[in-house]
Amino acid sequence: HAQSGSRLELPRVVTEWSASPSMTDRVNYVGGSTGLWAGLGMLGTSSAFFGVWTWSRRKEWVDIMLDYCHHKRAQYPTHTLDRVAVRALRMLKI
Repeated sequence: HAQSGSRLELPRVVTEWSASPSMTDRVNYVGGSTGLWAGLGMLGTSSAFFGVWTWSRRKEWVDIMLDYCHHKRAQYPTHTLDRVAVRALRMLKI
């Protein structure tokens, strides 16, 4: 560009971002199964850790389950014949 007078003209700076048509036509797509595989990997890993942890402590789990079942049974009123038998055993002090 030729100088007009004593001033030098500088190229105009674009202040707004303008996308070219080739950039707007493109879609950034990674793949539909990426999240699926990550989720399945996490599920499998946590299941494996939980399985190893519970298998190595199975006697504790049996004790917990027996305590739970006993608690559930003791929560409800007993049968009339059971109460009679308990009273009879108390009287006999067996």
